[in-house]
Amino acid sequence: MAGGRCAIGNRTVGWANRARVLIPPITARPGMRHDSRSSGGDKRSMPKILVIDDDETLRRTLTATLEKNGFEVLEAATGATGVHLARTHLPDLVLCDVNMAGVGGHLALYALRRDPKIASIPFVLMSGFLASAGTPPGTERGADGFLAKPFDPEKLLSTIREAMSSQGPGAEDRRDESPAIADTNSAPGLLQPLNQVLKITGLLRTSRQPMSSKDISDMAGRAHQAAENVRKRIENCLLYAEIERLACDRQRLAGLLEHQTGIRAVVEPVARGTAILSERSADLALKFEDALVAISVEHLKKIAQELVDNAFRFSHPGSAVHVMTAPDAEQVALSISDHGCGLTPDQIVNAVAPITLDEALLTRHGSGLGLCISKRLTELYNGSFTIQAEPGRGATVTVRLPKPRPQ
Repeated sequence: MAGGRCAIGNRTVGWANRARVLIPPITARPGMRHDSRSSGGDKRSMPKILVIDDDETLRRTLTATLEKNGFEVLEAATGATGVHLARTHLPDLVLCDVNMAGVGGHLALYALRRDPKIASIPFVLMSGFLASAGTPPGTERGADGFLAKPFDPEKLLSTIREAMSSQGPGAEDRRDESPAIADTNSAPGLLQPLNQVLKITGLLRTSRQPMSSKDISDMAGRAHQAAENVRKRIENCLLYAEIERLACDRQRLAGLLEHQTGIRAVVEPVARGTAILSERSADLALKFEDALVAISVEHLKKIAQELVDNAFRFSHPGSAVHVMTAPDAEQVALSISDHGCGLTPDQIVNAVAPITLDEALLTRHGSGLGLCISKRLTELYNGSFTIQAEPGRGATVTVRLPKPRPQ
């Protein structure tokens, strides 16, 4: 295949065989990487690793190890800085600590996966607190690998190789494609969690090794969560389609506008229930001024569920999530604020941009359909939907709904 020759010879019976392999010189091909150590360390050809860790000693150790093994290394001491470097330098892989002040590893991962320009970059999480876990933490959130601290250089390099090879050929080229093409080429939204369910249940069915009840419970929990993700995605897609049908049905739309719903009676139980499920009841801060709004209970509940759930999922435990209402003469404002990873202006636009049902089902868009649904529901009732956010400083989503018309 390479144009070389192989000759095998044997002088005498009982003596070892002798093989001679002749390999032709390598002719460089466009886009082909080569070992920088054999070419004077040309950084343009070296795979680029971004290391994000607030432990300076460990960060420098990782940098030295990686550079010794032929990688170019970028360093960041905070998650927010790391996300910025990823956007500006487009590394081949990100190596990120989980537990950091401010924007931690999970929030940095979320920020990368929401940005089409850098969504396909392999991402490996590191943590010392999860070393005894039976399954790689973070992979259900889109991470490509996990390193339990402490780890040796061999484990570091093998994890990096596995994460980079899992992207397949052409992953680097896809970073230059348009966001629409990048989304289409990403793992299909429904197949990814379904494949996870099949993999886990297959292991449970075929494993010949005895498994502890904890391992079985952990694997069943992962399968259940993956199935739940599929269910929620399908429910959101069906609701999104129903919203678009409602928008074209003037008669049904007029009936919706006749609703009168007490905002506190709906939003407060949703907020408290979501906080309990997130195991963050102490982080919830409520401030209500009750008033009636012209929206159905079902649709107001959906808006509150999506926005409060987002606030808890993408902020650190111990940081406050504020849910408050403020009525004026004609409208009632519902605001949900967090201190999480925030969003860039481009991410805000992408999060609420109208999409087709195909996009919702088959691309990454479907996982972030909640904001889009909340905005469309608000607009159905002649309300307004705004997002104020800054990377690393959290986000505030404000929904303004009209009060019922006087009878």
